[in-house]
Amino acid sequence: MKYTTVYDISARGYEEWLWAYISAGLALATLIVFLFFRNWQYRYGLLTVAGIVILITFVIPFWDYNRLKKMLDSGDCRKAEGPVTRQWEKKWWDRKDGKTRSFHFEGFTVGNVDFGYYIQGGGSAAGFQNNDSVRVPIKEGMFMRVHYYPEPVITNGTVDNRILKIEVLQ
Repeated sequence: MKYTTVYDISARGYEEWLWAYISAGLALATLIVFLFFRNWQYRYGLLTVAGIVILITFVIPFWDYNRLKKMLDSGDCRKAEGPVTRQWEKKWWDRKDGKTRSFHFEGFTVGNVDFGYYIQGGGSAAGFQNNDSVRVPIKEGMFMRVHYYPEPVITNGTVDNRILKIEVLQ
């Protein structure tokens, strides 16, 4: 059987460079404040806020991407193979504080393993999210092999199967 790779986290590379540049700019601005405004009373507050922002917007996402990439490259991930079943999508809008946000979620099953991810509105995370300009058409009966990492969700005790690589049978 011959497979075609339609998604590979290792081949994609880190995708959140905008946040990396914003974090670098914030770090530079904080450094300038520390070098030239030594008497400014709020500079340690700025350092704390900048450190937290950089940690959340760059350090953690970059670490997450590299951790998942390493799992795929070393073969420490799991594989599910078989036809796609129970494929579904849901789109909805939520209005909060006078602002309307749109959400788009997709899910499917391969073998006995469930996969689900936000295409739009759920935040950004390393791994497959099917939110490129040309989406991967996932359909019932499509035969695929999915490399994934079953990551426990701390808040509710469930497991989020993070997709690292998708191969489709030709």
